[in-house]
Amino acid sequence: MIQCFVPEGEKQELTLPDGSRVNINAGSILLYPKEFKGKTRSVYLTGEANFSVEKDKKHPFIVNTSYLKVQALGTKFNVQAYTEDDKITATLENGAIKIDKIIEDGNSFILSPNEQLEYNYRTGVFEKREINVANYSGWTQGELNFINQPLKEILATLQREYAVQFIVNPHLLVSDLYTIKFTTHENIDAIMKILTLTVGDITYEIDENIITIQPQKKKGKT
Repeated sequence: MIQCFVPEGEKQELTLPDGSRVNINAGSILLYPKEFKGKTRSVYLTGEANFSVEKDKKHPFIVNTSYLKVQALGTKFNVQAYTEDDKITATLENGAIKIDKIIEDGNSFILSPNEQLEYNYRTGVFEKREINVANYSGWTQGELNFINQPLKEILATLQREYAVQFIVNPHLLVSDLYTIKFTTHENIDAIMKILTLTVGDITYEIDENIITIQPQKKKGKT
């Protein structure tokens, strides 16, 4: 097996032995064989990757994560499965994919284009929804799109993308959801300025690669 490790702050694109193309996001590991043999084309993912799969009906293409396996014949889709997250998300751009749990329990899902399946492995709950797929594969084009996400998840993504570390006052990690879009050519200071304006009543301080976020001090009455 070949291991492709993409550190935080970086991305990588590669071609698999069957000609399928993969964009691998920051903080991810992809394991794949030097040559596909047997009845399936299986790879193993921790993190996030976007797959453009070469068609081969006789040899299904399977992405294995910690809890789910995503099977495709010839299609383009995105899988997000970071170990620090509570959920695994599969998003289909075109074609069709079949999703099962690694330990099969009768839960099986077929996605059509512009559909997404989210599995929370802590609660065991699946959620299938229709989405604008461009918002979820935009990272391959240099975009960061956050759709109804809490501050905790936004910061986790920024930490991987910019190889920084956040120190956050725990009172700020509430359940409020935010929708915001960045381009990755923006530096982290510019992004933090926009983020603090969006969230409101917070301040930040950057010391090399450590960013501290605190509630904004209330001004006293004069």
